[in-house]
Amino acid sequence: MNISHATRAEIDELLPRVQESLEEGSRGYYEVDQDKASRMMEDVLNQDGQIQVAVDDGQVVGWVVYGQQDDSFSGEKVGFIYDLFMRKEFRGRGHAKALMDSALRELQLQGMASVRLVVYAGNHARELYEKLGFTDQRTVMAMEL
Repeated sequence: MNISHATRAEIDELLPRVQESLEEGSRGYYEVDQDKASRMMEDVLNQDGQIQVAVDDGQVVGWVVYGQQDDSFSGEKVGFIYDLFMRKEFRGRGHAKALMDSALRELQLQGMASVRLVVYAGNHARELYEKLGFTDQRTVMAMEL
């Protein structure tokens, strides 16, 4: 398995799976059609977001999408993990951790002092994030009306 910055061809290869990633990551709280998922990914890339991919035997098996944001309260520039995805048949092998480690190193090299992400209740990736050192900062609650 090799981790590197995604080429345009690799981005085109992963775009059809972005909908799956976003729906799985949001634990069904949101339904996202493929066009909207692709637009969301392109929007992040157009705002200087980056994608690193895990490639095994010539195919993209996972990715991490990250970039920088301005904190709306403090104005501080922070790193942000937008998406982490690993195809099911490649999970449990340490690839997602390797992707995160690589993205976090790069964000640190870009001068980020902190990194944030959003994880939905019940998302199995939460355990990985906690092992990496992420902690709860706030809770967003919702109710149906």
